[in-house]
Amino acid sequence: MERWGRLTWRLGLSLWLGSIFFLFVAIAPNVFKVLPPAQAGRLVHAIFPVYDGEGLVLGALMLVGAGLLLGARRDLRRWILMAMTMINWLLAWWSWATLRTLQGVHESNPRFHTLHGESVVASVTMFLVGVGALVWDVLSI
Repeated sequence: MERWGRLTWRLGLSLWLGSIFFLFVAIAPNVFKVLPPAQAGRLVHAIFPVYDGEGLVLGALMLVGAGLLLGARRDLRRWILMAMTMINWLLAWWSWATLRTLQGVHESNPRFHTLHGESVVASVTMFLVGVGALVWDVLSI
């Protein structure tokens, strides 16, 4: 059970971290360089529901993995790993809710910039907590 828990958790985290990194390093900055602002905005607007949905699914996969790890052996390190996983999953829900609100706000509205900032903070925090959890996991073996 421990092997499957670790595999499930690491798979979910690796895919999630990879997608966050790729979106913020490769896609988002370049789409606004290549396309006119209106088209770039529509494209990013179409990508983010997939990104947020993926985060929720992969976060759930990580929770299953962390639960299997806890079931195999309950110790403080695994409880901390579960807490970090839960924090990331809750951040994914915050990102999803922010996106839903953001979809109804025009970019000229000051509320758009506030919500966009919240979305960026959620994603950066998810990435940092995820990297921290991965380091914690590797050091806890």
